[in-house]
Amino acid sequence: MCQPYTSPAMMRQARMLQLRTAWRLLPYALRHTTHKPFRSTPQARNATDQLQSAEFRRTAHDMYCEMFLDGYRQATSYRVSRDTGLALVLFMVFIFTFDQEFEHARRLGDPPGYQSVIDTPRVAEIWTALADYLRAFGRDEEILAHLRSTFAKHYDDYCGYVAEASGGAEFAVTLRLVERDSGMTLRTVYEIIRLFNGHRSHPGCARQFFDVGMAGKFLDDIRDMVDDVAAGDPNLLYSLAAENHRERDVLEAAMEKGEPIDLWWWANNCPCTLESFFAHTFRYYDQVLATKLRLSLDICHCLLYSRRYWRTPIRRSPIGAQ
Repeated sequence: MCQPYTSPAMMRQARMLQLRTAWRLLPYALRHTTHKPFRSTPQARNATDQLQSAEFRRTAHDMYCEMFLDGYRQATSYRVSRDTGLALVLFMVFIFTFDQEFEHARRLGDPPGYQSVIDTPRVAEIWTALADYLRAFGRDEEILAHLRSTFAKHYDDYCGYVAEASGGAEFAVTLRLVERDSGMTLRTVYEIIRLFNGHRSHPGCARQFFDVGMAGKFLDDIRDMVDDVAAGDPNLLYSLAAENHRERDVLEAAMEKGEPIDLWWWANNCPCTLESFFAHTFRYYDQVLATKLRLSLDICHCLLYSRRYWRTPIRRSPIGAQ
C-alpha cells in the first residue's frame, strides 16, 4: 500500500521535525557566521589568504563539516582536534569544484584523467590550499597520498559508471555510481578525520559516513530530478520511476508539459515510486546511529517539506546538501 507522504498527519510530523532540526542547527549557524572558528587560526589564514574560490566563502561548508566532526566523535569516542575542521572544508570545496570541472569536460567529450582535472586552475588552487594547510600540521604526506590512491584506484571505474548511467539507466546501475560518488566522498571525509588525528581504523564509523553520503544523495536527487533528466545526468528517483511503467508514463507526460514537480506532485501522481524511493533512502538513514552525524540528513529531509525550497535554484553538491 503506497503511503500518503503529504497527508495532514505526515505534514504535522514534518513540521515538528523542522522545528527540532532548526533548534539543533542554530548553534552551528551562530558559531560559523560569527566566530568562524575553522578559519581564524594562523594556519588557516596562511593557507587560504590567496584563495579566490567563491565556493570557499560559503559558511554552509563549515557548519556541515562541524557536524561531521561531532558525528565522528560521537561514533568513535575518540578525541578530535578542532583544527581538522578546515581540512574538511577545503576537501569538500575541492570535491565540489572537481565535480563541476569533470562535468564540464565530460560534456565536451570523453572525461579527462583525474590529474588533468586537478590541474585546472579552479581545482588546483584549492588542492594547493589543502596541501598547505595539512603541511602546517605535518599531515600532508599521509592524507594527500590517501587521496591520490583513492583517485588511482576508483576513478576509471567511476567514469565507466557515469557513462553507463547517463541518459537514464536501471536503478541498480545508478546506485552503483552513487556508491562510487557520494558514498565514497563521505567515506573519504571519515578517512581525513581519522588520519589528521592519528586514529586507528573504526569500521562502524566508516560505514556510517558512507551511509550519510548515500542517504544524502537520495534526498538530493528528488529535488534535482527534472534538471538531471534535462541534462542527461543520472538520477536515482528517475531510474526508480522507470521501473513502474504506469508512473513512468505519468512522469514523462508531466515533464513534457513543463508541470512543476515537487514532493506534493510525487505523492499525488507517483505514490508508489515515492514510497520505494523513501524506503531506499531510510535504509541508509537508519544505519546512521550517531545523531550528530544524522543531523546533516535531517536538514535535507526537512527541506523537502518546504515549498520555498522547491522554488530555489539548484546548486550541484556531491554530498547532497544544497
